[in-house]
This record gives sequence, C-alpha cells and structure tokens, in this order.
Amino acid sequence: MYQAFRNATRSVRRKHGPRAIIARLGNGLRLKLAQLRRGRSKALHIGITGSSAKSTTTALLAHILEGQGSVYAQVYENTIPQLARTLCHAPSQADYVVAEVGATVKGSITPMAHLLRPDVAIITKVGLEHYSAFRGKDAVAQEKGELVAALSPSGLAVLNADDPHVMAMAKRTQARIVTFGRSKGADYRLDAAEAAFPRRLKVTVSCRKGSFELQTAFVGEEFWIATLGAFAAAAELGVPPALAASRIAGFAAPWNRCGILATAGGPAFIVDTVKAPNDSIPAAIAILRNAQPANKRAVIGFISDYTGGPRKGTALAYDLAYQCSDQFIFVGENGHRARPTAEDRNSGKFIDFLLPKEASDYVKATSRPNELILLKGSQTQHLERIALSWTHDVQCWETNCGKYIDCLQCGMVEVPYHDHRKARKARSRAMRNKGSQSTD
Repeated sequence: MYQAFRNATRSVRRKHGPRAIIARLGNGLRLKLAQLRRGRSKALHIGITGSSAKSTTTALLAHILEGQGSVYAQVYENTIPQLARTLCHAPSQADYVVAEVGATVKGSITPMAHLLRPDVAIITKVGLEHYSAFRGKDAVAQEKGELVAALSPSGLAVLNADDPHVMAMAKRTQARIVTFGRSKGADYRLDAAEAAFPRRLKVTVSCRKGSFELQTAFVGEEFWIATLGAFAAAAELGVPPALAASRIAGFAAPWNRCGILATAGGPAFIVDTVKAPNDSIPAAIAILRNAQPANKRAVIGFISDYTGGPRKGTALAYDLAYQCSDQFIFVGENGHRARPTAEDRNSGKFIDFLLPKEASDYVKATSRPNELILLKGSQTQHLERIALSWTHDVQCWETNCGKYIDCLQCGMVEVPYHDHRKARKARSRAMRNKGSQSTD
C-alpha cells in the first residue's frame, strides 16, 4: 500500500515535495548571491552563445586567456543555475570570467544576460536549434541577441560576419563591434581553412595586425568558427597574436565533439556524440569526406531539430554519407526513413540497428585496421559506447539512462546499469572514508 502510494504521487512530489521546495529556495538564494558577487567583481566577464561552436569557443578562449591572466570558465553547462554557481565561485582575483550561455526556450537567455552583465559578447552562428521551442531561425536570433543587447556602450561584441542573423544583432547595442568570417569586410578575415584527417585544421587569418596561421588539433573545417572567434576576441583583449596562436596549437580538442579515439590495430573513431541537430549533419559528414583513409563508415543515430517529419534528417544524412563512405549504419527507430534501395540493403551498403549494443557488436565483428568511423548522434543515445568498447569493458548498454553527460563523465560505463545506484553509493562511501582519513 505504501509503495503504491509513493509510486502514484512521485510526479507530484518531484515538483512540489520538500526536496523540490528546498531546491527552489537554494536556487533563489544562489541567484541573489550571484548578483552580489557580480556587482563586486573586477574581472572582465565574457559571454559566448550560438547554435553551435559555443562550447568549443568558450573552452578555447579560456585556454588562450590563461596565457596572460587568471581565468574562471563555465563550459559545457549553460543554464542559469550553472551561471549563478559560476559567479558565486569565481575567485575574487580572477582576471576573466568566461561563460557559455545557452537557449532552450524563449526567454531563457534574458535573465542570464542580466545576471552575467557581459563586458564582451561573442556570437558564433544562428541555426535551427530547439525547433519545438523556437520554430525558426528568426526566433533563435532574437533570443541569442539578448546577450548582445545586455552589453554596455563600453563593451565589445564579436560577431560572425558570414551570418546575417548574427550581424543583425549589431543594431541592438551601442558597444564596439568586431567581426570575423569569410566576408571581405570582416575585421578578422578567414583566408583559408584546411583539414583532411589525419592532417588537423589549419586556419589562415588576416587582420589589421597582420596575417597569421593558426594550427589546431581539430579535425573538421567547420571548427574555423570557434578558432577564429576565440582568436579575434583574444586579440581585441590585448593578447599578442603570436601568443594566441601558440595557445591555440596547444589546445586539446574535446574528445566527444569530433575528437579522435584511435584503437590499437583497429579503427579510428570520430566521436561527435554531444548533439545531432539536422543543421550539424553536413559538417560532420564533411570530415569523413575530406579524410584520407581509404576505408570509411558512418554510424548515425537520432537526429533532432528538423522541420517536417523525421525522414528529412535521416535521408539527408544517408544521401551525404552515401557519397563518401563504404557503409552507412543507422542506430534507432528511424532507419527505414532513409528509404535505402533493396540493392543497398542486400549489399550491406546500408544497415540499421535498433540498439547501440547491436551496432557495436557489428562494428567489432566487421572492423578493418586503420579504417575511419564517424559516430554522430544525440547525447541521450550515448553512441560513444561503440568507440569506448574498444578501450573499456563496456557493461552499461541502457537505452534510456536519462543522463545528459557522456559515459566517461558518468564513470559507470563498465558497470551494468542495474548496478549503478549501488556502485555510486559505494563510490561515495569510499570518498567519504578517504576524506575522513586525510583529516585524521
């Protein structure tokens, strides 16, 4: 009876129970403290947003600025609770606070922009993200532009000159505008972007300070946006271009954002498993197309943020990958929507699996040395496990774990899902015991 009551009231307790009330009170107090800390801070506050490249731009800019000052950065988490924590925890002696700012629904950036009160705003690009909430690029641009609108007249906006939605944001501020991109009128003009795995991305940029070659660890040409955006912002903030170039060369690309996971005697994986909006598919497959290895395969999972039905995203991925890969492997329920021909199915050019574990077993059974395999899917699908199964004893193949972090960050990839709770408790006990022993 008691358990039945708990099950029946779970949804209500999650929203209105004691824990939920305490959490809301805690968030409210943290927001007040964050406002107080921001008002007292002497650091330069930098906000970065965009439909893509914002996380990499944030991480790269923070890395560059560390070459000449103290930096406190918020990367990969971009909601207002996390921003409040960042402002509360930023050291008083920090020279720079660099924060990623994200939009999930209409009205989500405005309170973050008012809380951050940025001295510098960087906008990477506008795409069709969170389609169910925004329904179009105009609404996305309106939301992203709130970060620019929050700048004071003495601030700085760093804008992508190639994106008209981004450039339109210049009208929303009296701050100084600096642009980057391929456009001839860009302040930081992209002259060349070359990448063909295993050769990594090299960017050539011209600006009033001269012409510079920026060697990166990225594998795809699309990363020129993050590279050039971070370089432009750093140069405008007084970082010598030579120092910025050196810092860029030493920046390690995030492993699950088109990072490379190489295996001993087996394939190399391009791991792009953080998100898979429809707009990002061409750039991911372009990495495969430009790569030098002779044998290539594409493993594609759930695709989001498309207009119309799910067939559009699946068919786009298949059409693009068909031209540059030996095999297309779809993971999930929508493989049939690619509408492969009977010949492609019979020949093995196209194959689909419902579960990541099935795809992983197939890839292992059919792999060839030195082949290149693209993994592209949403974070909740955790296709990174296909690559990790070559370097770890993957035991967790749960299809709906509900975690929005990667499997390495979770730390439970080698533990069966049904044992996660017990393993987490054991890990917490071990950490508490270690802490108590260190204080004795």
